[in-house]
Amino acid sequence: MSIVRLPPPRSAAPRHAYASARAWLRRGPGVLVALAAWSFYTSEAAAPWTFEQAISFALTNSPDARIAQQRIAAARAGIAQADAAVWPRLQFQSSYGWTDNPMLAFGAILNQRAFSPSLDFNDVPSTDNLNLRGVVTAPLYSGGQIRAGRTAARAGARAAAWEGEAVRSTLGFEVARAFHTVLKTRAFIRASEAAVNGYEQTVSVARKRYQAGSLLRADLLDVEVRLAQAREDLVRARNAEALAERALRNLLGLETPDFAVADAVPELLPPPADASPAQRPELLALQQRELAADAAVRGARGGYLPKLSAFGSLDYDRGWETGGDGGSYAAGALLQWDIWDGKLTRAKVSEARAQLEGIQEEHRKWRLAIDLEVEQARLILEEARARLAVTETAISQAQESVELTRARFEQGLALATQLIDAETALTGARVRRAEAEADRRIAVAALRRALGQPQLEPR
Repeated sequence: MSIVRLPPPRSAAPRHAYASARAWLRRGPGVLVALAAWSFYTSEAAAPWTFEQAISFALTNSPDARIAQQRIAAARAGIAQADAAVWPRLQFQSSYGWTDNPMLAFGAILNQRAFSPSLDFNDVPSTDNLNLRGVVTAPLYSGGQIRAGRTAARAGARAAAWEGEAVRSTLGFEVARAFHTVLKTRAFIRASEAAVNGYEQTVSVARKRYQAGSLLRADLLDVEVRLAQAREDLVRARNAEALAERALRNLLGLETPDFAVADAVPELLPPPADASPAQRPELLALQQRELAADAAVRGARGGYLPKLSAFGSLDYDRGWETGGDGGSYAAGALLQWDIWDGKLTRAKVSEARAQLEGIQEEHRKWRLAIDLEVEQARLILEEARARLAVTETAISQAQESVELTRARFEQGLALATQLIDAETALTGARVRRAEAEADRRIAVAALRRALGQPQLEPR
C-alpha cells in the first residue's frame, strides 16, 4: 500500500499532531479511512453553513429527528409483536422434585413406568422425578382480537411515520426561521455600523464647529451622546447575532463551538398555488390514529366472543429412586368463553370508544387550527411584502435627508438636533427594512409549512 503524504503544517503548534497522523497512516487502511472521515468532519464544521446544508443536516441529525426515527422503529416493532400472536407458541419446561405425598408420588411412579404390584398405597415411598416437557399452543379463533391488534399496530406504525414527517416539517421551519433570524441580526449590525459611521462624521464636524465657535458645547455633547448610544446598539446587535447563531446550532444538534453561518441569502421557494393543507402530516397521522382506535374498539368487543385454541405436549419423566423412566403425550383443543367477567369487557369497550371519539375531536381541532395557521401565514406574508415596499422608499428618502442635513450642518445652516433626527430616521428605516425582509422570508417558510410543503425541493 502506498503511503499518503500529508502537507506540511502551517505552524509549529500542530507539528506533533502532524507527525502522529503520518505514523497512524502506516498502520493500515482502517485508520486511513477513520482519519479521512475525521478530516472531512472538521473541514465541514469549519466551513460556513448554508441554508440548504442546515436544513438537510437538521432533518436527519438533530435530536428531534432522531427521536422521531426511534419512535418509528418502536412502532414497527409493535407490528412484529402483533404478528407474533398469529403464530403457534413452542415452549420448553423442566422441573425436578422430591415428595412423599401419596397422590404426587403415585403419579410420578406411573409416569416413570415403574409401578409394581407390591406397592403399598397406604405407605408410598418418597419419590423423585425429573420432568422434561415440550408444549405447543396455537390460536384458532380469538373473537377478532388478533386481527384487530394487527390492524391497530399497522395503523400505529403509519401514524408514527407521519408524525415523524410532522417533526421534520416543524424542524425545517424552525431551522429556516433561525437562519433568517441570523441574517436579520447581521442586517441590524450593518445598520448600526452605518449609524456609528454617520455619527462619527457628525461628531467630527461638530468638534470643528465648536472649536471655531459656531456650535454650542451642549449641541456637541448631544451628538457625542448619540454616538455612544449608536455604539451601544452595535454591541447589542452583535450579541443578538451570537445568540441567533447559538440557537441555530442547537437546532442542528451540534455540540462543537466551531460554527459559522454563511452570509449568502437563500433563494425563496414560493408555495405552490394548488397546495392544500389536507396533506399536512399531522392530519395524515391523526387519520391513522383514528383507524388504530377503531380497530381497538373491535378488539375490545372481541371479549364478548369465545376463544378457541389447540395445544399439544410431550413429556419425559425420570426417577432415580425407582430407576424408571417414561414418555407421554397430550393433544387437544381448548374452548374459552367468559360468560361473566365483572363487566371488564364492557369497560374496555367504553374506554376504546372514548379514545376513538377523543381522536376524532382532536382531528377536527387540528383541521381548524391548520386552516387558521394558513390564513395567518398568508396575511403575514402580504403584510411583510407591503412593509418591504414601503421601507425601500423610506430608506432612499432618509438617506437623501441625512446627506442634505449634514451638508447644511457643516455650513452652520442646520441644528444638531435636526441632523440627529435625520440619522435616527435613517437607522430606523434600515432596521425596519431588515425586519420586513426577514419577516417576508419567515412568512414564506411558515406558509410552506402550513400547506405541508418542505422547505427544500426534493432532489
